[in-house]
Parts: sequence; structure tokens; C-alpha cells
Amino acid sequence: MDYYIRVRDIPVKVTEEIYKVYCQGARKERYFRESDYRNKTFFYDALDTEDRNGSEMFWDPAAESVETIAEKRWLLEKLRDIIKGLSKEEKELIVRLYLYEESLRAIARSSGVPVTTLQARHQRLLKKLRKEIEK
Repeated sequence: MDYYIRVRDIPVKVTEEIYKVYCQGARKERYFRESDYRNKTFFYDALDTEDRNGSEMFWDPAAESVETIAEKRWLLEKLRDIIKGLSKEEKELIVRLYLYEESLRAIARSSGVPVTTLQARHQRLLKKLRKEIEK
């Protein structure tokens, strides 16, 4: 017996093994399409045309714009570079305050440095970071 599959409306002779594999794949696709129809699943690519991607027709007002994302990423990279240039004590203060979320009082207790001194260092450090970022 001869087996054929259609490729661009042209019958192509294939082996029995290839024919069976092809039929399994075609049946699997049809099964998924049928279950999507039964479950009332809708895909945006059903709206695709030559000019437009179907998913582009819907806009999420809560999503950040590409410009905002790019600006944040640029600022984070700049901040990383600036932090690399800080002294060991300044880096430690930044890490403990913002990464480990320790309070100035907790840092003062563990380091033996007065809270007011840490507050002054923190303010100086923030000014230094702002100045470097604005360059």
C-alpha cells in the first residue's frame, strides 16, 4: 500500500512509518484545537494579519513603558559602577541599610558607632551618590 501526505496541496509519497508519525501529529494538533474550542480558549495570534501582530492590539495600562524600563536599567548599572568606587565602610553601610534592611540603631549597637554619626555618614553618602548619578 502507498502512503501520501499533502505538502502545499501536492501529494508526496512517504513510508508507512512517516505517514503514521505525521497522522499522530496532525491528530494531536486537531485535539488541542478542539479542546481550546470546548474550553473557550482564545489566542491573540488568531487576530494576526500581514500588517499587525494580534497581541499588539491590546495595551496594558499598568505595564511599564519600554523607556521607563530602559531608564531604570541604565540607572541601576550606573549605581553599581558608583558603588564599586565607594570605600569599604560606605559599602558596608549601604549593604546593611538597604540589602539587609537593618536600622541605624541596630547598626550602631553592633558596631559601637553612635547613631548620630551613622546618620551623618548616611546623609553624606546619599548626597555623594546623588551627585555621582547626576553627572
